[in-house]
Amino acid sequence: MKLKVTILCCFFAFAKAEFSKSQNDLGNVLTDLLLITDRYVEPAAEASVMQSSAGWYHSAATLDKYKVTVALHANALVFPSGKKSFDISNDELINLRVRGAESANIPSTLGGEQRTFFDFTIEGEEYEVQAFEGIDTGFLAYPFLQVGVGLWKETEVQLRYSPNIKIDKSDYAIYGIGVKHNLSQHFFKEDRPVELAFLTSYSLFDLNLFFDPYELRSSGNAQPLAVVNGALVDAHAVLFQVVASKDYNNWTVSSGLGYNRSWIDYKLSGDDGLFLSTLNEFLEILSETQDSYKVDLGATYHFTNWDLSTQFSAGNFINLNVGGVYHLN
Repeated sequence: MKLKVTILCCFFAFAKAEFSKSQNDLGNVLTDLLLITDRYVEPAAEASVMQSSAGWYHSAATLDKYKVTVALHANALVFPSGKKSFDISNDELINLRVRGAESANIPSTLGGEQRTFFDFTIEGEEYEVQAFEGIDTGFLAYPFLQVGVGLWKETEVQLRYSPNIKIDKSDYAIYGIGVKHNLSQHFFKEDRPVELAFLTSYSLFDLNLFFDPYELRSSGNAQPLAVVNGALVDAHAVLFQVVASKDYNNWTVSSGLGYNRSWIDYKLSGDDGLFLSTLNEFLEILSETQDSYKVDLGATYHFTNWDLSTQFSAGNFINLNVGGVYHLN
């Protein structure tokens, strides 16, 4: 992120020799807003990756060929206080200045509302913008449906769907597909002391964050440069995971070590003027791939045609998944 912002700063510095003063000022404002917006969105992207990677398995064993399960899961993820806000200082900014202070702690997408203003100038004209608000809740919880189908060679495919979940004026949904392949079949001829599997999945976390409109407005009554009323975040995550499980009578104990490769596409919504369009174009440049790791620990109790599973996941966040799995045949 710092390297990309530095590159943009160099671009705008070069522009000083080629463009007018107003364009230079506008470029510096854009650079500052890119820095703030990237830090604002990043915690939501991390949280979405953690939630979308949970609940893909409750055993390393796979379904028999053409066997089908339907499951209803629920995730609950608590936000650490350090992810609800971030610090920004005037030393990091080019044109924007924190009003009445040298630095400020402002909400991220996972935070609440706080009235922090930034002042900036374009051609000597004073403007202001308020820090955005977050979804204003301490955790994310959502149900989702998951269908599993057994295929050949002890391979299983999972499909996931979550309807839109509302939080105040915002909403989010998750979609995904996963494939699990049993590895124990390649190591053990008959009795298997433990089940081992490799699992990979792709998930899309769609967050639509809406808030009261914010205006980038001058100190007078002139037309605002832009009006922002939300942030649209698409977080993509590819999970690679090694899973182990062991059966004990009606219980299955499982664990997994996972690696996530994720990237986000996001933009601000509002008045589709030149300023906002240009800012969103540079937000596309800032979309970067990130790596994260997590560990799971779970337990499942088996009934006749039902499984009741729980799974605890730890990484950048802590997530709890609970699910009921029904075997159709």
